[in-house]
Order: sequence, then C-alpha cells, then structure tokens
Amino acid sequence: MEFIFIVGAVQAFFLTFLVINKKNKSTGDYILMMLMILMGLLLLGYSLEVMDIDTDYPIFLGIYTAIGILIGPLFYLYILSYTNSSQKFNPLHLLHALPYLFFTAAVFLQFTVNSEGSIIEDKNIIEDSQKSIFFILGLFRVFWGMIYMIAGLFLLKKHSLKIGKYFSYTENIDLKWLKYLVMMMVLIWSTVIIINILSNFNKFIDYRLGDNIIHLVVTIAVFLHGYYGIKQQIIFTPSNVNMQPPEKLKSSTESNEEKKQYLKSGLSKEDSQNHLHRLQNYMKTEQPYSNGKLSLKNVAEYLDISPNHLSQVINENLNKNFFDFVNGYRIDLVKEKMLDASNKNMTLLGIAYDSGFNSKSSFNNTFKKTTGLTPSQYLKSQPS
Repeated sequence: MEFIFIVGAVQAFFLTFLVINKKNKSTGDYILMMLMILMGLLLLGYSLEVMDIDTDYPIFLGIYTAIGILIGPLFYLYILSYTNSSQKFNPLHLLHALPYLFFTAAVFLQFTVNSEGSIIEDKNIIEDSQKSIFFILGLFRVFWGMIYMIAGLFLLKKHSLKIGKYFSYTENIDLKWLKYLVMMMVLIWSTVIIINILSNFNKFIDYRLGDNIIHLVVTIAVFLHGYYGIKQQIIFTPSNVNMQPPEKLKSSTESNEEKKQYLKSGLSKEDSQNHLHRLQNYMKTEQPYSNGKLSLKNVAEYLDISPNHLSQVINENLNKNFFDFVNGYRIDLVKEKMLDASNKNMTLLGIAYDSGFNSKSSFNNTFKKTTGLTPSQYLKSQPS
C-alpha cells in the first residue's frame, strides 16, 4: 500500500516541478506549488509511517505531524488568488500558518524538553492525544480544513455574483474547474471527519485502515490536480480575465448596503433616466450585445459614464444585473432570427453564436431561464 502513497508523493513533486518551470507565474501558481509540496510531504510522511521508519527521522516527523493543518488555508488562498482582482501578496495571510507553527512547536517540545525517553513513546503520546494540547491538535487536523473549504465555496459564490454584475458572459471566467477542485477537497475533509469518527472515536474500523483510506483519497486528489493541469491547462496558466471592478462587489439583487451606496453616488433620478434612455437606444441601434465578450466597462466607456453609475442605472430602473440585461437582448434577437424564413438553413446554435452567445450550454441555460422553454421547445410552440 505504501507504494501507492509514494507514487502520489512523486506525482505531487512532479507537478511542483511543472509549475516552477512555467513562465510569468501568478500568485495562484506559487500557492499551488506550496500546496503540492505539502501534499507530497503528507503522503511521503505517511509512507514512512506505514513502513515503520518514520521515527528514524525525528526532525521530519516533527515537521510532518501537523502539516495537514496547512492544506485547508493554502487551498483557500489558492481560491482567493483567482477570485480577487488584486494579485499583491498580503502579509496578513501568513497568520493562517499560526496554528501549524504553534502545534509544531508543541510537537518538538515533546520530542526534546518533555520527552519520555524515546521518539516512539513521544509519538504515541501525540497520536493518542495523551495530553490536552495534542487532543486539540487532533481536532484541528480533522475539522480545520473543512472550515476553509466552506469559506472557499463562499468565495466562489461571490465570484459568480461578481460576473453577473460586470460581464455578459461566463466562459473562461466562471472558474468552474476550480469549483470541481473545491468539491474534491470537501470530499477529502468529509472523508477525514467520517473516518476519524469511525476509527478514533468509536473504533468501528481499524485506525490503519482508516488512515489508508484518507491518504488514498489525498493521492487521488493529487492525480486529479494533474488531470486538470494537463486536460485544461488553466490551473497552470490562469487566464487573465481583466477583472478590475470596484472594491464593493454585491449581487444583482440590491442589498441594503448597496442601496445606501447608491444614495451617495451623486446620480440623480433625472440623470439616471437620461442614462437609461441612452443605454436602451444604444442597445437597440448598435446591437453591442452581438459581441460575445461585452462587459459593463465597454458599454460605460461608449456612453461616457462611470461603470458604477451604469450598474446603478440598470439595477435601480430594471431590477437586473448586467448579465441578465444584455442576455435579454440576445434572447430577443435569437427568437427574432428563429422565426425569420431567411434563416431556415441555420442551426439554432448558429443563430445563438450570431446573437452574441459563446457556447451551447450558456445559450441553452439562458434561453430556458428567460423563456421557461428550451430553444427547440420554443420553436415548436410557434405557429407554422
């Protein structure tokens, strides 16, 4: 069994090597390198434990014991690097490492100052939670990562709302691949929690079998990182979506805070109505929505108003976000083209592309959300 974990560790270090050799690395790339190194060390350390030689390397054992505590925070920061427009390193993020440093210091103190005479005895004290500090360490290793995964899911949700407010499309900026990885990490911590309940608290299964299952899932996670890296490349070469929105990012449904912000925006009702008229006239005459990459910034620059004011105009007057506003025009154009006899030789997907959609899935989802019918159902419902 240890062979599988060693292979997983080698794979993690190999992925690290791939990222190291990538040009123009982003903040996310550096975090991914650290994440892969930690997962590699976690699998290597467990391999040594399975082979009963981990106590031959007390320094590595001391570093390795609490290393799982760092994986959750690092993955959270990895998500943050893709959902935050700022790519600058924030020194405050180092505070996430404090629990690891604290517990690692406690482990080394057990191996040295408080030693019972041998590394094996000291390891048993740590693993069996014979002291309160190591009982707390055990809880951290089990539950700490899940807290960060839940926080990561909230970041991705916030990112989705941000897209709706500033973009008319989702392709290559929706971070769907990252959502899959987050769900995979949630699976890891769910496994950790369940196995610990079954093996350590209730003794339903042997602790070694439980640890094997946990580290097998970690090994699979490492290989899935490799799969996404090779299959999609975006993990190692994240696309620059040029998202430079204001600091306050809210949903399309106005929150109380956003309403207060609008009160301070300086945009009068009269100006808002004038901007709305100009916007609707622009959409009708120029049809900018046929551009599949249309953004709030593009429209604001054309109308010579600020993106904040344009967003306010759409939200307050139409109760929509930018995504729904633009795609409403696209759907209307699609329906018009569907019923135009001159387009009878065009496929529905061809019509969708001509109307500003970038993918079949985006077109189908938006069409059904808007009309309540699939494109085919809508076409069949129209009189011949």
